[in-house]
Amino acid sequence: MANSAKKKTARESFEGLQVWKVVGIFGLVFLAVQLAVAFFSISTNALMRWLGAGENARVFIGNTLSRAGMVTAVLLICAPVIRKVFRQDARALLFPFTPEWFKDLAFGFLLSAAVMALAFGALLAADQITLEGLALGPRPLDAWLRTIWLALLVNAAAAAVEEVLFRGVLLTGLKESWDKSGAVFISVVIFAASRVLAAGVRQPNWLEFIPLLALPGAMLAWAFLRTGNLWLALGIHFGWTFFQHDVFNLAARLGGDTLFGWQTVQNSPAWLLGNHYGMETSLAGVISVLSVSAGIWFYTRNRLPHAEKSSSLLDDHAPDHSL
Repeated sequence: MANSAKKKTARESFEGLQVWKVVGIFGLVFLAVQLAVAFFSISTNALMRWLGAGENARVFIGNTLSRAGMVTAVLLICAPVIRKVFRQDARALLFPFTPEWFKDLAFGFLLSAAVMALAFGALLAADQITLEGLALGPRPLDAWLRTIWLALLVNAAAAAVEEVLFRGVLLTGLKESWDKSGAVFISVVIFAASRVLAAGVRQPNWLEFIPLLALPGAMLAWAFLRTGNLWLALGIHFGWTFFQHDVFNLAARLGGDTLFGWQTVQNSPAWLLGNHYGMETSLAGVISVLSVSAGIWFYTRNRLPHAEKSSSLLDDHAPDHSL
């Protein structure tokens, strides 16, 4: 009876929390996060200019403070929403320091690294991409260190912000207001639509991008649901963008502040390798998503999500008053 009362209380706490309300709350949180990110970016750059900081100081100090501030602001904005609106333990849901946290983070990062390396090797062997040397070439050591550090910062901060927003807030709220399958579907569509603003809006077939860009979102949502927190999804997301864009340059970008790996040229159509946005919009991207998803299944096949594990332990120790 105690367990039944507990479940009833949990259900009652979500009465009135409907899908449209969750999406509306997410929209407000998303806007607040964008304002916070813009504030830290503009203010830090202004401070570095005012101090007359050199290039090394701007990257190693200014950008570090800026990205750390962005991630901190996102956590401070999203945690109260998760706790007060969705009645979830924000710390346990987002980044709990469980015994597996570092293993999850490292496995996700290395899994993406391995898949990107295999894609790079296969495309190179099949003459689908051509190498034109390293992006930084003979530039001095400090230029290499600045670019690598900036690549780590940018990709790690972006992954953390997006995982907290789309999985920590949006997917959690939708799951509690509807069900798991519906929550994944809506969250990945919104995740993909947000990418259209940056990539697909410049393409004539942007509507076709949404299903393709939704696949990585579904992959990351599954990693979150399988573990019950964001560590594995964060590692996968971080590794995916870092190795795809800044190490192997699979999108064949001509340059950028964070590219320190290979300078590449694509020898195949966009449907096979993707476009300037990335490989997510191509056959190679779909295969990579499926490969990472297989890795997620293998890694978590004998594991209960942290939330379910905690609930199971509580149930095991709860007194049984049933007749």
